[in-house]
Amino acid sequence: MMMNRKLATIAIALLAAAGAAGVSADKVRTVTGHAVYYAPHSMMPFQARQEAINRAQLDAIGREFGSAVSMSNLSFMQSSTDSERDDFYSIAESDVRGEWIETIGDTIWQITPMNNETLYEVTLKGRIREIPMNRIDIDTRLLYNGTDKDRNLVRNFSYKVGDYMYIYFTSPVDGHLAIYIGDDNDAMTLQSLVPMDGMSEGAYPVKAGQEYVFFDRASAEPQYRDVTRRIKMNARKEMDVNQVYVIFSPNRFAKANDRRSSTGRSVNVGGEEVDLMPREADFTSFQRWLGKARRHDPDMQVIKTVVTVSD
Repeated sequence: MMMNRKLATIAIALLAAAGAAGVSADKVRTVTGHAVYYAPHSMMPFQARQEAINRAQLDAIGREFGSAVSMSNLSFMQSSTDSERDDFYSIAESDVRGEWIETIGDTIWQITPMNNETLYEVTLKGRIREIPMNRIDIDTRLLYNGTDKDRNLVRNFSYKVGDYMYIYFTSPVDGHLAIYIGDDNDAMTLQSLVPMDGMSEGAYPVKAGQEYVFFDRASAEPQYRDVTRRIKMNARKEMDVNQVYVIFSPNRFAKANDRRSSTGRSVNVGGEEVDLMPREADFTSFQRWLGKARRHDPDMQVIKTVVTVSD
């Protein structure tokens, strides 16, 4: 399927934003983080913002739970004269003791160009939660132009125009899965890739120990084969940047409320009209849904990967 929205991703922000059984909602705390980062002029501005956000979140989590932390930020940039709301880019760390659930309010920026670098100073407020060590160990991988989970890993988290994207997933327990890709157009839409259009489930049911390769019809479960479509990467600029969200929980949940794609293109499958383009959710509604879902479900994990698509 040729996506007329560029599907992208860079660097990686691979974040297991999750808890485990036994962690209650009252463990959520509201904190403020602050960071100053001097970025070389060779660094792209969005990468510098990512690093500053990462440091500010780690600052806040570290003061609450210690230094071995991981964070997850969901953000897009809306600028005003003295502040920016940041809800789109993010970075990940490895050892986890706490997680950044969501950013709330405005993210305040002061950006100062200097001779050989640019100073990024950021202050943000958000909700965090401690993560116990016995969380569920899931495995998800972005693949390109093939379905072998070991040979077809995305090269430096970068796709070329015309590449096909597949996503590998497995879990040691039964659960439910949703996959979105963020589109950095003016509307900041999220495209719902899983569950696929034509499925009545609010999230895709996964079985313990089973290996899944999404967007490959040959690998699809028989009942979902007719609604499985390949994802072909495209870009509207020289390099497009976006994020892939893999959302898993052992508890039942329903994906964000979405709408039919604005393209309106569909095909008839088994007597039902199925969209050729994934359904869409506006970014603000998606953020609100995901923040609420994570606050109420400490077992929910959000694996977010930033990638690029270029010519």
